Amino acid sequence: MGRKIMMVEDNPDHALLIKRGIEGPDCTVRHFEDGLEALEACEANQSEEAKPDLILLDLQLPGLDGFSIMERLRKIKAYEHVPIVMLTTSARQKEISQAYALGASGYVVKSDDFQMFMTKLKHIKNYWFQTVELPEKNGGTHAS
Repeated sequence: MGRKIMMVEDNPDHALLIKRGIEGPDCTVRHFEDGLEALEACEANQSEEAKPDLILLDLQLPGLDGFSIMERLRKIKAYEHVPIVMLTTSARQKEISQAYALGASGYVVKSDDFQMFMTKLKHIKNYWFQTVELPEKNGGTHAS
């Protein structure tokens, strides 16, 4: 069974690059341009089948920022253990520290260099889906 990633990214160019770098036969990406829309979708459907295996969350979003979205996601029982990786252009130490304090599983700065960005995306996918063990949605572990 393929892995599911929820991506919250308001920049259409970044979203296209992220999908290109991660999506494949073993992985689908569900894209939300708006953080509130993503949050509402998560709150409305908390079934195991709908829950993503990983969330990629931009920091600077219209309406609610990535920090607010992450705080609210962590309060939804079904999403409290879903890994959330902040994927943003900000390399400010204050924001990195705040992300981890709020429960981020990782913080990755988007690169302006296309090849470097693609490499970072492949590393994210490999780390979360091939290197670490994650609990299965029904309580077991994913097979690698």
